[in-house]
Parts: sequence; structure tokens; C-alpha cells
Amino acid sequence: MALSWYVINETKSPFVMGTVLLVGLLPRIVFSIISGVFGDRISKKKFILSIDLLRFIITFVWGVSLFYHSFNIVEVYIYTFVLSLIDAVFNPIYNAILPEVANTDNLSRLVSINQMVFKIASILAPTFAGIAIIKLQFNQFIILNSITFLIAALFTLPIKYENKNQTIQKKASPFDHLKSGLKYFWGNKIIFWSVVLISFANIAVVSYNVNLVNMIQNDLNLSANVYGVVLTFYSAGSFLINLLLSVYKIKKFRGYIYLTSLCVAGLLYTTVFFVKTPFLLYIIFFLVGSSFTITSYISTLILYELSLEEYRSRVLGIASISTFLSPVGFLVWGIVGDVMKSSSAIGLAGCIIMLIAFFGFTTSIKEY
Repeated sequence: MALSWYVINETKSPFVMGTVLLVGLLPRIVFSIISGVFGDRISKKKFILSIDLLRFIITFVWGVSLFYHSFNIVEVYIYTFVLSLIDAVFNPIYNAILPEVANTDNLSRLVSINQMVFKIASILAPTFAGIAIIKLQFNQFIILNSITFLIAALFTLPIKYENKNQTIQKKASPFDHLKSGLKYFWGNKIIFWSVVLISFANIAVVSYNVNLVNMIQNDLNLSANVYGVVLTFYSAGSFLINLLLSVYKIKKFRGYIYLTSLCVAGLLYTTVFFVKTPFLLYIIFFLVGSSFTITSYISTLILYELSLEEYRSRVLGIASISTFLSPVGFLVWGIVGDVMKSSSAIGLAGCIIMLIAFFGFTTSIKEY
């Protein structure tokens, strides 16, 4: 958030901001799969600890250097690329270690709590970042951000983790390791279809990110406050479901619930076309947030429970690409929103989500 604000403030160019975001996206797409290969060959705890320390050093050094020279967009590109590359390596391995440090019986509870923590962070972080941007200079903010990586490393140290994965043929080349991971991913059809369905759904889901603000502002002539409340209701619905899932497990018919929740979310999208009042928007997006959280929860469970430990990092690396397809959705729905009403674009996305869910009922995922 601070980096985006800094770039726009210094360049006054949305195009430059777009290129910075693109530079930050490309390494995640390319290296997420590759990172899983190394995550399955080494101690995940040591890897996560090393990455956090590396991020601390890079960010701290850059923050200190900014005291001695003025803005340089080339530095921003380099820093964005390097941190994005490190994140691409870090994220699949972080996700892969979670089921290994948890009791199998508590895995579903772990998934819901982990998602709930991230949801709370996504709500609170922008507020704290906004205050920090006002109170601190950019170089001070970067140093503050570097300290968070150091704190994360310190919290990683006490984690009790035993590297059980001693059966991997470490003598095999990384290419062969990647090939075997892709083969395993293709062979496990429930995992395969879960990732494929959620990937295509993600492209449609982001229609609301692109078109909702225009619908509220120009189609319904409502205030920015309404937009903020809609997003709050969306997050509240997601938080409530995660809270419930941390207490109550879904034990049966998970595949059917996965597909049904996706279908319900798509149906709710289609109702946006008929909305005329803020209250209905609040209710719809509260339910949308609830439905998508159920889908995401079961999708994550599939990856954790059905992936063998020796393949898990590679599988999660492949699966993480689905979230990076969102920019494709931003582009598509931006174009669609220019040629039809924003509410129609969101409704069309809902129809696509429903079709994806209906197709899912023909796949093996319903057996989960």
C-alpha cells in the first residue's frame, strides 16, 4: 500500500503504477511452481526462517539507503521484482508446513483459523498503513516494514517441526522433481479439478473488484461510504464463516458443499443487476463473502489432506497460480464494464461462476 502511494505521489502516473504491479506479478507466476520443488527437498522451517531474514536485510538496507538519495523508479522496480520473487518462493512452502505442524484431527480447524487471521489482517492492515503513511516518511515506513520480517523470523524459531520427509530422492535433478510433481498433480483428479475450477472462478470473481465501485458511484449515485460498508459486510461474512468453521467441522459431502457454495455465490452475483438500495447490496455481499469462504476453505482442505507430504510444496506451488490469474480478470472485466452497465457485468460474471460450478458436478471433486 505504501509503495503504491509513494509511486503515484512521485510519478503522478497510473501507467507507471501499473508497470510496477506487473513487475511484482511476473515472478510469482513463473517461480511459484519451481519453489515447490525446493520446498519438498529441504527443511521447511529453516527455509521460512532464512527467507524472513533475507527479506528483513533487503528491506532494511533499502530503507536506510533512501535517507541518502532521492526517488529512483528503477530502484522501485528492482525492489518490487526481488521481493515478489522471494514471496513466490515463500508462500507455497509456508502453506505446505501448516499441515505438518498440526495434528491431523485439527487440520480443518487450522485452515479456518489461518484464513480468519489473514482476513483480520486484511481488514486492519490498510488502516494501520494509512496512519503510518501520514505519520512517517517513506524511508521510515520501509524500515518499519523490514522489522515486521524480523519479528516473523523470531516467531518462527520456537515452532516445533520435524522434517519427516526423508524419503525424497535428493539426488534427482530439480527438473525431474518438477516433472514428478506435475505428474502427481495431474494424476490426483480431485486436487486437479479443485485447482482448475477455482482458477477459472477467480477470473470471474474479480468482476466485483472492477465494476462494483462504478456501479455504486455512477449507476446508483451513492456515496463512497456505501462502497466501504459493502466491502465491510463482505469481510464480515467471510470472518463469521471462518469463525464457525473453526468450531464446527464439515465432515461429509465436502465436494458437494464446495460446488454448491460456488454456485450460490454466482447466483448472488446475478441478483446485483436488480439492486436499487444500499441495504440489499450489504446483504448480498455479506452472503457472497460467506459463500466464497466456504469454497476457499474446502479447496484448501483438499490441497492439505489429499497431497502426500513429499509432494505438498509442489502441489501448493502449482495451485497458487490460480490467485495470480486475477489480473487477467481485471483486464477482461474492465473491458466488459466499458461496454455494458457495471451491474450487468457483475451479473454476467455470476452466470459464468454458476456454469463453472455446474461443470464441477461432472468431475470427481463431488466425491470428496
